Amino acid sequence: MLVYSLPGTFETREAHLDLLWEAGATGLEERAGLIRAYFDAQTDLPAELRDGQWHDEADQDWLATFKATLRPVRAGRVTIVPPWLRHEVEEGQVPLVIEPGMAFGTGHHATTRMAVEALGELDLNGARVLDVGTGSGVLAIAAALLGAEQVLGVDIDPITIPIARENAQDNGVPQGRAVFVEGTLGDELPDAWPGEWDGPADVLVANLYAELHDLLAGDYVTHLRPEGPLVLTGILTTKLGMVLAALEREGFGSVQVREDGEWALVTAAAPAL
Repeated sequence: MLVYSLPGTFETREAHLDLLWEAGATGLEERAGLIRAYFDAQTDLPAELRDGQWHDEADQDWLATFKATLRPVRAGRVTIVPPWLRHEVEEGQVPLVIEPGMAFGTGHHATTRMAVEALGELDLNGARVLDVGTGSGVLAIAAALLGAEQVLGVDIDPITIPIARENAQDNGVPQGRAVFVEGTLGDELPDAWPGEWDGPADVLVANLYAELHDLLAGDYVTHLRPEGPLVLTGILTTKLGMVLAALEREGFGSVQVREDGEWALVTAAAPAL
């Protein structure tokens, strides 16, 4: 078995995980301060990944090992859990079942967990929720399970869309209630909603890098109803100032920050009319 080991963890090198999948990794594992990527053959890797080492190991069932170490994640009212551990969800918790895979987003990362917790603190009953950078659809599905009437997840990566749709189906979310489309924020997005659409989202959640939040802050205003809740995650604490400045620039109010290690979540309210 061919393994490429990189120093770091899933949290500290989140930005590099997709690069490993794109390079042909058949599986990823975090162990003893290393990210271990399994490959069928040695391949050229992007410069960001060249601080690791290739080595051969005796064949083992890495998937079985991964499943044995994965645990349910409690995020407020929601417990994010792989299918084989659904029986471990505590009574009274909302189960969100996610099959770990290429669309990264099992809930174990602090950014995902904090965002699900923040959604659980909102009254989503009857709301329309827009999830920007939906990935595996965790946040959009969480919103639907918490009472949202309609959810729309958008992502520029076409690989994630069918995975998000499958995850929604596996969680019992009706197809017309959860829609996932490839794309970015733009004037055409409301056309993707099922049924009638007569305005912006009631709640907008986005798990993106700080630089993208800065770039899209004006679009958040356009696609969110006045005074509607905004939930932003994926922000390194070292770049928190960039996001706060962008929200101030666009007139957002009631800004609050939560931190978990090196990651931050920001909640705010869209400008009033």
